[in-house]
Amino acid sequence: MNPTLIEKHSKQLLKVMPATSNCMSRLTRLDRQWTMATMTGKINCSRIAQTLIDFIIKTQENFSGLKQNLIEILIKENTNKVVQEISAVAQVVIDILKRNLFERTADVGFLATDDDLVRFLSNPERTSHDTSIIEDRLREYRDKYTVYNEIVILDTAGRVCAHLDQNNKISASRDPLISKTFKAKDYVETYRASDLAPDAGEILIYSQAIKSPDTGENLGILCLIFDFAGEMAGVFENLSDFSNDTILIVLDERGHAIASSDTGTIPTGKRLDMNLDEDFQIISINETPYLSKTVKTKGYQGFFGLPWYGHVLKKMETAFSGSNDKSFDAEAIRGKAHFSGRLTQVEESSENVLSDLELVVQNGEIMAAKKCIEPNPVEQMEGRALPHILNEIKKIGDQVQSVFQHSTDELLQLVTASRLHDTQFLARLAIDIMDRNLYERANDCRWWALTSDFKTILAKPTIEDADRDRMCKILGYINSLYTVYTNLFIYDRSGKILACSNPSEYNKEGRILNAGYVSEALRITDSQLYCVSDFIKTDLYATDGQNRYTYIYNASITDHEDSSRVLGGIGIVFDSEPEFKAMLGDVLPQDGQGRIIEGAEGMFVEPGGKLISATNPERKPGENITIDPDFTQLKNGESAVKLVEEDGSLYAVGCAHSAGYREYKRDGSYKNDVLCMVRVRI
Repeated sequence: MNPTLIEKHSKQLLKVMPATSNCMSRLTRLDRQWTMATMTGKINCSRIAQTLIDFIIKTQENFSGLKQNLIEILIKENTNKVVQEISAVAQVVIDILKRNLFERTADVGFLATDDDLVRFLSNPERTSHDTSIIEDRLREYRDKYTVYNEIVILDTAGRVCAHLDQNNKISASRDPLISKTFKAKDYVETYRASDLAPDAGEILIYSQAIKSPDTGENLGILCLIFDFAGEMAGVFENLSDFSNDTILIVLDERGHAIASSDTGTIPTGKRLDMNLDEDFQIISINETPYLSKTVKTKGYQGFFGLPWYGHVLKKMETAFSGSNDKSFDAEAIRGKAHFSGRLTQVEESSENVLSDLELVVQNGEIMAAKKCIEPNPVEQMEGRALPHILNEIKKIGDQVQSVFQHSTDELLQLVTASRLHDTQFLARLAIDIMDRNLYERANDCRWWALTSDFKTILAKPTIEDADRDRMCKILGYINSLYTVYTNLFIYDRSGKILACSNPSEYNKEGRILNAGYVSEALRITDSQLYCVSDFIKTDLYATDGQNRYTYIYNASITDHEDSSRVLGGIGIVFDSEPEFKAMLGDVLPQDGQGRIIEGAEGMFVEPGGKLISATNPERKPGENITIDPDFTQLKNGESAVKLVEEDGSLYAVGCAHSAGYREYKRDGSYKNDVLCMVRVRI
C-alpha cells in the first residue's frame, strides 16, 4: 500500500473510521490532561523536581509521537483491509467473465465448421424447409450452451439466412464486422450496438467466417450473440454479499460502464475515472464519496479479449464501520498471527515508555518522602504536593496505555475477522469457477455427439480406415480449440474405441471399454442428457505410463432418423491436474511477483475425503484426507469458515459446497458433490 496515497487522504479517511477517530479523540483528551498535570507540577514542585518534570515532559512527547504512529497504523491497516477486499472482488468480476468468454471463442470456431451449416450455405437453392431444419439445429445448440440469446447466419452479402430470435426482425446486416470477419484469421469479438439486434442496445458478438472445406471460399458468417446481461446478473448475484454498500462494474477501454450491479447509481454508459497504477482512488458520485478500485484481467489460457476492466465502488461512510468479532482472543492473535507484528510494534513501544514513566514516578515518590522531612518549609510543601501530581500523571499514562492496547486489540480482531471472511469468499469463488468450467464440459460432449459425420459413419455396417481418419481429423480440430482436454474419443455400441483426437492415444483404438460410464452413455436417447465418470484413476489419462485421476464426460451418438437408436458415444477426457490446480491457484492470495503467499493452499475434495486436487505438492489426487465434520455437513451452496491453530500459527480455513451453475448439477440429471477448502495464514 502506497503510504503517500494514504497520507494524502488521511483526513478524509479518518472521518469515516469511527473506531480510529474515537481512539484519536480519547488520546487527545488524555494528552491535554497530562499537560495540565505537568503544568501543575511545574508551578508547585519546580524547586525540588525540575529534572523529574523535564523527564515527564519528554515522556509525554514520546507518547505523542507514538500516538501519531498509532493513528497512522490504524488508518493504514483499516484502509489496506478494505482495499484488499474490493480489489479481490474487482478481480473476480473481470476474471470470471473472461473465463466464460474464452469458452465462446472455441464455440464459434467449432460451430463455424459444422457440416450442416456448411452444406446449408453451400446450397444456392435452399428452401424455407432447409432454413427450418438449420434453425432447429441452432436451437439445439443454444439449448445446450444456454449462454446465447441469438445465433445468426449470414451469407457473403450480409443477408440473414437463418436465426433464432423470432422477435428480432432482421433480414440483412451492413455491420462492418462482416468485412472484418471475412479478413480475420479466426474469430472476431465485437461489443457495441449492431443492426444484427437493432433493439438490443450494445451487444457482445462472436463472429467467424464459414468456409468451404474444399476450396476455402467464404460461404457466410456465423454470429453468436452472447447473453452478456444475463451473465453479468449471475456474476453480481454470486457476489451479492458485497452489494450492500458496494457497486460492481465492468468498464470498457474508455472507462464507460458496460455492466453495473447498481444501474440506479451507475447506469451503463456512465464514464468513471480509472487509475490502474494507484492502490485506490476516492471519488464522489451524487455527492457521496466512494473508495474506487480498477483492475485489469489476468486473462485465461492466454485469452484477454476486449480491453475491459473490473471496477468496484465502496461507500466510504460504511466501508470502515464493520464491528470486530469479540469472540477472537486478541492475545492469541497477537502472539500467533503472522500479520500482528506490525500492528503491535507501537503498542510494545508504548509499554516501554510507560515502564520508564513508572520508574520516574517511583523515584519521585522517594524524593518527595525525603523532602517532607527537610527543615525548609517550602521544600516540605512541594514534597507533600509531588506524590499527588505523580499519581495523576501515572493514572493518565495507564489510561493512554489502555487506549493503545484496546485499539490494537480491536484492529487485530477486525483484521482477523476480515481474513476469515475473505477466505470463505475465496472457497466459494473457487467452487463456483469449478462448476462453471465443468458446466462447459457437459455442454461440449452433448453437442459434439450431434456431429453429422459421426452419426453417418457410425451408422455404416462397416467402418473403413478413411472413416476412422475422418473422425480423428474432426476430433483433432475440436481438441485444438478446446484445450482443456487431453483426448476425445468415439466408441461404438460395444464400447470399442474407434477414433481419438490425440495421436499419442491412437494406440487405444480397438480397445473395448467396460466402464460403467460407457454403458450408461449407451443407454441415453435424449440429446440433452450426458453422463460423467466418477473421479477415477485411468490409463485414458496417463503420463509416462502412470495412470492419473480425472473425469470423463460422455454423451451418446444416435441415429439421424431415429434418435432412440444409439450408435455409440463420445468420451472427452478432462485435463484435470493442471486445470483444477489453475482454478485453485487463481483464487489464492498472491505476492507482488504473482506467487501464492506462504501458508496459503487450496483443495477440491469429495465430502467423503477423496482428494480431487490440491495446490500443496505433497498432496496427491485420490488420497483420502480428514475433513472437519462441520464442513462435511454443508449443503449445496453453503459455506463456512474456521480459525485454526497449526504449528504455532493461525490459519483461516474456508469451505464451500458446490452449488452448480445454470442448469448444471441443478436439474437433477447429474449429481456430484464437491467441497473446496482454502487455507490462508492469518
